[in-house]
Amino acid sequence: MISRRTIFFFTAVWFAAPAQGQVASEIALPASVLQKILMQTAVTHCTDMASLHSTSMEAALTELYIRRNYAPLWQEDTARLPSLQNELRQLSDDGLWLVDYEYALQATQMPDMCQELRLSSYYLMALEHLSRGRLPQQLREPQWQADAHAREELVEDASAELVELALAGDTSITNAFSQARPSLNLYRDLRQSYARLDKHAQPPMGIATGLTIRAGAQDTRLAQNFQRLLSDGYLPADSRLPTHYDAALQQAVRRFQSDHGLEPDGIVGAHTLTAFNMPPAQRLLQVRINLERLRWLNAQRDDYLLLVNIAGASVRLYRGEEIIWESRVQTGRPSRPTPTLVSSIDRITLNPSWTMPPTIVREDALPQIRRNPNYLQEKNLQVLDLQGMPIDPTQLDWSNPTGVMLRQPPGPTNPLGQVVFRLDNPFAIFLHDTPSQDQFAKSSRSVSSGCVRVENAAQLADLLLTSASPEQRALLLSLQESDETREVRVPGGPQLIIGYWTAEAGADGRSVLMQDPYDLDQALMNTFARFERPSAAMQRAELSNAQQIGDENATQAYLHSDLNSNSDAQTCSSL
Repeated sequence: MISRRTIFFFTAVWFAAPAQGQVASEIALPASVLQKILMQTAVTHCTDMASLHSTSMEAALTELYIRRNYAPLWQEDTARLPSLQNELRQLSDDGLWLVDYEYALQATQMPDMCQELRLSSYYLMALEHLSRGRLPQQLREPQWQADAHAREELVEDASAELVELALAGDTSITNAFSQARPSLNLYRDLRQSYARLDKHAQPPMGIATGLTIRAGAQDTRLAQNFQRLLSDGYLPADSRLPTHYDAALQQAVRRFQSDHGLEPDGIVGAHTLTAFNMPPAQRLLQVRINLERLRWLNAQRDDYLLLVNIAGASVRLYRGEEIIWESRVQTGRPSRPTPTLVSSIDRITLNPSWTMPPTIVREDALPQIRRNPNYLQEKNLQVLDLQGMPIDPTQLDWSNPTGVMLRQPPGPTNPLGQVVFRLDNPFAIFLHDTPSQDQFAKSSRSVSSGCVRVENAAQLADLLLTSASPEQRALLLSLQESDETREVRVPGGPQLIIGYWTAEAGADGRSVLMQDPYDLDQALMNTFARFERPSAAMQRAELSNAQQIGDENATQAYLHSDLNSNSDAQTCSSL
């Protein structure tokens, strides 16, 4: 611990500079050198500092004060601390814990160096939480990333990035927080929606389970359904309780179902009753964890981005903050989940053939072949050896075939459709067109074998190939209209992020809660609940875990987790 005398001496040197025309007392070292020595000692020895999960607080503080030529941050401008406290209070609208910043919120002007540094540490921590997330993503919901070297550089640059944000506070603390807050429209809109939610709403009276309520029904639970819809704004304030399940009440139920990721059929069954009975606190927590997921996402996104949401079964193409194209997708069912990852689209295959992955051969095709001798012909499947040469299927023992592949040539029934979007990844997954267009109309679209089926895939291909010359585009169009398979490079293709979040803001600003097909929400909600008032020991343990595991180890743990395990890493479309 630095002695009071040392702190006092440093403070005197730092804050009591001689007035113009006066001669400073003689010291053995220039003031800047002495400040540097004492600052480095203070950063190491001052206690009760806030912590960072993306970098060393000691490194970040040292760099911050070097960049400021060791000038104090909180003594120069007396308005700076109240401004910081105002910005910290607004973090509650970001779903962050104000208890994390309790020291800074209660602070007064800093009388000594350790308190100056301690306040700066809380400032840096708040900027990290806002720009990178309160929790380290790779420990909570690990994600594979194509460029491991770039990922390591991002970790190394974390200190410099946080310091740059903090230095924006030299002009305006508000400016620093504005720059740190994610600019992604998904985040901004969901934050506004969360801010409007009633944080003190009481749980509604539970609606009993029972028979499904259909159009025209008379049911004693209709009064509770009506009251629930009325209080949440799904019915006009002057609405009156109907005597039966009428059209107006059905329409309100449909809107409620759409906002909760349910089939908007107007039928009040078990899933709709579960959504009706969801406690407000759980709804708040679901939105909070998704603000955290969107902070993670924003921290790693590029300007040119193709963004897939597994849970919401949607895709958006971004240029900066503008969405230039969006559509629906079909993602992996829970037994064959689509992995979350960061990669890029680097090539497109037109009129692809489809070689059936071993998993699908083993689990789907072989049982069908054994039951139906005409299965191969009906599905237009070719039987090939491992060198791609045709084999007579009648000569094979289908009870235990070895050394064979099943392939479907290009055509209207090919599971990959007319176009495939390729990306670097170890899961052998990709984005692709599909003949299963009817599935896009469903509210739940977790139906594939791991790959991402894209609605209006030809539109996306056209957008990604806008840099092609007129001659090349004419050639591509002719290829699309033929059965010839051709692979086309996509220079400067978009970054691809396949993410997972279960809440967004609807067009009316209301929070839209989606289904959680892979059951990931509960673990993150449990963590959030546990950190509602984290002890100092708990925060230190969390930081220690983040430092020990590292991104690379977390990624390897992810690749071998139950969620993504697949013996042959082939997880794409089934017939």
